[in-house]
Amino acid sequence: MKNLGIKSRVIFLGTIPALLFAIILVGYAVSNIFGVLDQSLQDRGKTIASQLAPAAEYGVISGNSQVLQRLVQQALSYEQDLRTVLLVDNQGLTLALSGRALPKEVIAEIMKDNLQQLQQDKGIIFTYPIYRSLVEIDDFSNLSSKELEFKKDYIPEKIGQVYVELSNQTLQNIKQDLIVKIFMIGFFGLLLSALLAWIIGRNITKPIQEIAHAVNRVGEGVFSHAIVENSSGELKTLQRGFNSMSTSLKHAYESMQDKINDATSMLRYQAQHDDLTGLINRREFEVRLERCLKSVHENNAQHVFCYLDLDQFKLVNDTCGHSAGDELLKQVSVLLSNKMRERDTLARLGGDEFGLLLENCTLADANQINNALLKTIRDYRFIYDDKIFNIGVSIGLVVINRGFENASDIIHAADSACYSAKSAGRNQSFLFNAGDIEVVQHRSAVEAISDITDEIDDQQFMLYCQPIVPLNAQVNQLRHYEILLRKIDLDGKIILPTTFIPSAERYHLMPNIDRWVIKNVFLAYRQMLDVNAEKCDYVFSINLSGTSLGDKSLLGFIQDMFVKYSIPPEAICFEITETAAIVNLKNTILLFSALRKLGCSFALDDFGSGMSSFTYLKNFDVDYLKIDGTFVKEMHVNKIDHAMVRSIHSVAEAMNIKTVAEFVENEEILRELKAIGVHYGQGLYLGVPVTVKGMIENFSKIHAK
Repeated sequence: MKNLGIKSRVIFLGTIPALLFAIILVGYAVSNIFGVLDQSLQDRGKTIASQLAPAAEYGVISGNSQVLQRLVQQALSYEQDLRTVLLVDNQGLTLALSGRALPKEVIAEIMKDNLQQLQQDKGIIFTYPIYRSLVEIDDFSNLSSKELEFKKDYIPEKIGQVYVELSNQTLQNIKQDLIVKIFMIGFFGLLLSALLAWIIGRNITKPIQEIAHAVNRVGEGVFSHAIVENSSGELKTLQRGFNSMSTSLKHAYESMQDKINDATSMLRYQAQHDDLTGLINRREFEVRLERCLKSVHENNAQHVFCYLDLDQFKLVNDTCGHSAGDELLKQVSVLLSNKMRERDTLARLGGDEFGLLLENCTLADANQINNALLKTIRDYRFIYDDKIFNIGVSIGLVVINRGFENASDIIHAADSACYSAKSAGRNQSFLFNAGDIEVVQHRSAVEAISDITDEIDDQQFMLYCQPIVPLNAQVNQLRHYEILLRKIDLDGKIILPTTFIPSAERYHLMPNIDRWVIKNVFLAYRQMLDVNAEKCDYVFSINLSGTSLGDKSLLGFIQDMFVKYSIPPEAICFEITETAAIVNLKNTILLFSALRKLGCSFALDDFGSGMSSFTYLKNFDVDYLKIDGTFVKEMHVNKIDHAMVRSIHSVAEAMNIKTVAEFVENEEILRELKAIGVHYGQGLYLGVPVTVKGMIENFSKIHAK
């Protein structure tokens, strides 16, 4: 054994157990099968003897030797292994014989010991007594009690004996044939075991051969050669040891080539790092994330990914310019780097978003690190041009596990968790859980906008409109409609804007969507003008998102649409929310001023939802003030909501602004609004949304010239 190689040892160890198993199997099979065959022969002999005895009864009683001779000859001819059939009377005299005669001493031995069978060298002798049976003739009369008693106590009279000898030659042949077949099966099984042992030995020795080949490659100067660590136990230790040695040699070799590789290293650094902050860039970060995911699948390692999004970055950018935003990113990068462990990876993923990869980190440790980061950013004050900003950060945590297929899935999950952190109030962390309602809703919202590109397909969206109804005779009686947007998914299902607009705003898709809405509203109005311009006294209100208000090219686009479709500016009213207007205050004022010169009107939507609504109202020259529906829908039962609606309307009237109440859902609300003096109402009670296409078709039927 000491001189055998690994492959030979494996073959030996795999074959010996199989050989022992084969020997045991053969012994067991031979023992059981032979027993069954012997028992079968005995049962056969007993059956023949027991069947001949009653058949010979009549001949024995009558002394008809011809009948008996014919009976034994037939029995001998029908049974292949039957050598002798002998009938004798009660005194031992032969009545009939077919086959070879039985020795008298054998018969004497059987009779002396009263044997039922006797084993011979070439066969087995079976014997069975011949009895006189009781014959009854039923003459349709009942037996007397004496006859019944006689029948009950009757003991059959023995009148003769049957001797049958069966040859065991056929049985011996069968046994020999079975032994040959069983040994053949065992032999082939042993060969198969040897083959399997050879295959296993080859698989074990293959990694060792690969290591030997790799050592030769290193000897040739190929230090980058690595072995796939796909084995286990000592072999995996050897593979890891070689890879570690190869890596060490490679680093030693590269250190000798520093001057040659300086230029290459600089290019590599630029390809892997962010120019502004010096952190790892998104592409390199995703590579490292993929590597960590691979270690999770292969080695069951545990890592945590943190997605960080600054909360007030846009405010700094809009207030102080992009140079201030760049400086903020640099300072935040330094702050975050100081809180990291040496083995962790911090990267700038884009804009004000950072990624932190905590390798070999438990969730408890990750929470401690995140709490430290939150406190650091919370306590930090960014100062620029005598302005001081409080900067917060929202963090989404993901435990990297085998449920993720690639790095993209991990980043999307962390982004969803970060979104939940922002929704919960910002400046906090949120752990990703696939079943959380916030995560599911955010994922649905992201999926809803996944097909939106720069060139929006007209089949993706549909325009609806809802009437804004005058509540008293003193206001303009034009047909005023608010344009509503609906998205159509791949199955044709209508998706409400509350599902996709928040994600579209976050991913800066709303400017494209707003432009699509403006273009198609202008086109619809043009179609109505072409049908009957004299009867087309409609006003369409178009909502503009906050991101569109920050788009300086929006004004030029709207002006081009007016020129292209020749729409009267008085027919278009632009709606913006109070929050969006405040964030983009400067751009909003410039946009209002330019479009008002054309003749457009403006509405401030969701008024009252902000904390400083009345303070900012004086900065906007608006025509309509849309009271936030949260105050309107319960104003008929809530005194505070009623007072809010009344105060907003009073301030609007003082500024000569018309008021519009949203969420008018029943007669009681309508009655209270009229009592206060609100100018317009909008809600399901006053009119449900209808498609713009349907409204145009209806207009064409009524007013076609």
